[in-house]
Amino acid sequence: MTYRDLDKRLLSALRENARRSNRQLAAELGVAATTVGKRIADLEATGVILGYRPSIDYRKLGLGLVAVTRIKARGEALPAIVASLVLHPHLTHVYEITGEFDVMVIGRFADESEMNREIKSMLSMPGIEGTNTSIVLDAPKEQLDVGLPRE
Repeated sequence: MTYRDLDKRLLSALRENARRSNRQLAAELGVAATTVGKRIADLEATGVILGYRPSIDYRKLGLGLVAVTRIKARGEALPAIVASLVLHPHLTHVYEITGEFDVMVIGRFADESEMNREIKSMLSMPGIEGTNTSIVLDAPKEQLDVGLPRE
């Protein structure tokens, strides 16, 4: 098994449960615990592993409404708009995109009223010419990690 294959399997195992010990991961992957420790350290040092976070059910926190908003901006205002949106506490994703719109954001809200206030707040930002918002009705798949084998 190459380090690349081991790293993929290790990342997949960490994705499922990052709280397991190196010894537990090693037993699952069929390698030595010191190998697991070294591979994790290398993945952290090279920036492949950026951190460890809990998987959160936002619906149980009262943030069950998901909205996707596309934003049309004046070109010169785009950097300031993006910088402001990145700091917005309700937004989980901020993307600069091609096409009719310039930015796409995904946000989680308690209800339609909160979402409406936040969108109006975005519209008041200098340089935003318009928005188009869609409410997510169902999310059959929400997955941030790609390209890793499932164990």
